[in-house]
Amino acid sequence: MYYDYPEDEFYSDGEYQEQIDILKTAVRNSVKSEILEEMNRLRAENEKLQGIKEHFEEIERDFEIKKAECDGIVQNAEFTARTARLVKLMKDHKVVKWKSSRELVYGPKCQRCDKNRQVEVTLPSGRTVKDTCKCATKGKWFYYPKMYILNSFSDRYGRGTIDAYYKESKSNDDDAHYELYSHVLRDDLTRDEKETAIKELDRNVLKILFNSEEECQAVCDRLNKGLGNFMYTDEGKDIREIIKGEKPDES
Repeated sequence: MYYDYPEDEFYSDGEYQEQIDILKTAVRNSVKSEILEEMNRLRAENEKLQGIKEHFEEIERDFEIKKAECDGIVQNAEFTARTARLVKLMKDHKVVKWKSSRELVYGPKCQRCDKNRQVEVTLPSGRTVKDTCKCATKGKWFYYPKMYILNSFSDRYGRGTIDAYYKESKSNDDDAHYELYSHVLRDDLTRDEKETAIKELDRNVLKILFNSEEECQAVCDRLNKGLGNFMYTDEGKDIREIIKGEKPDES
């Protein structure tokens, strides 16, 4: 027997489609929930790992800082020990030497000019300008003995001796270090050059380290011959009063 039903009635799925949609929604929600849970778990785990990483990096940085501080302390201790030994060694080799030093000097300063030996001049136009005062003479060199407290070391070299003189210098943090101030090769030729320099007052005379102030002063007196009244700084101060208060170049 053949039954003829309308096609839309035979294949009607309205009732089942609703259940299918409910099931699909439930599956989607379940999958979404699982995915969200997994994402949250991974996010939390990642944050934890990131925290561990940052903490490790902080520990590593702290270690490097402390290591650098430790290295600095060790280096400072080594430097201090070396410096202490060097200072102790140098104390036994201190010597006093005298050397011809020099300063530019001028004639007496008048009362009309300023500290730069300039006067104000009014031009016909009424404008005021600076002009060189008549007392502003060309400068000359004034020579005087200057004391140097140095550290001396000697060693034989060929026919003569090498004398090395060191000057102690202080850094901002009061650490001591030594600079080579002068070295003199003493042999017949050098003695001859020294004697010639003193006799003829050539330029080498300014390089000589004298053993006494009197010996150096005698050379300075000869160098100052002909100065006349040229005994003043540009500001008009007596150079002799200034050098009285000058401290020795001391190590």
